[in-house]
Amino acid sequence: MEFLLKKTRLNMMYKEPKVLDYLLIRIYKFDNRYLRRLIREILLRRKHSELYSATLRIIFYKYHKIKVGLYSYGPFYANLPAGTEIGRYSTMPQNLIVINGSHPVSHKSSHPFFFNPDFKYVDQLLIKRRQKLIIGNDVYIGLEVMILPSVTYIGDGAVIAAGSVVVKDVPPFAIVGGNPAKIIKYRFPENTIKKITESKWWEKDIDQIKDNESEFRDFLKPVE
Repeated sequence: MEFLLKKTRLNMMYKEPKVLDYLLIRIYKFDNRYLRRLIREILLRRKHSELYSATLRIIFYKYHKIKVGLYSYGPFYANLPAGTEIGRYSTMPQNLIVINGSHPVSHKSSHPFFFNPDFKYVDQLLIKRRQKLIIGNDVYIGLEVMILPSVTYIGDGAVIAAGSVVVKDVPPFAIVGGNPAKIIKYRFPENTIKKITESKWWEKDIDQIKDNESEFRDFLKPVE
């Protein structure tokens, strides 16, 4: 679980009570939605917890099958399906909507009575649910974005404009927007994208970047 918190110098400002958090992780295994919601609220009240909390990431990975990389924020509030993987340094809104499956339109009826076993009229799920969604590193997703079941991959460095309805995979460093979302442009020229991708800067912890004065300055100005 390499995406979890490392005890680096700058993120030592965020400290998790070891004994308390161990108990919260153990209690969370009881599948009670009110109890689980309370535990998440307790953890999210801590300042900067979304950025640094190992406990939140353990809970979401262990009990919800959702992987959230270090420094990424927003997904702990969003309603994400199991199988979602989010890289490091990514930003997304609390109201992000990820659709897990669509009602059938080729059947006689599109009503869930006829495809969802939760209602006890059928004994098995008769539609295909989403199996995975991979959101890369340093992805920026605007407000009120909807991601449809046909989408399984949003590449590193991609930007999705507010209010977009994403219907297909998004290439790395593409800026997309609209309904349906289309590529508006790429953030950088192809050779620059290649250089940034090969650097894999997002694999570094923030203190490593901060300690390198020249590298840190590069993040404070537009890419040339």
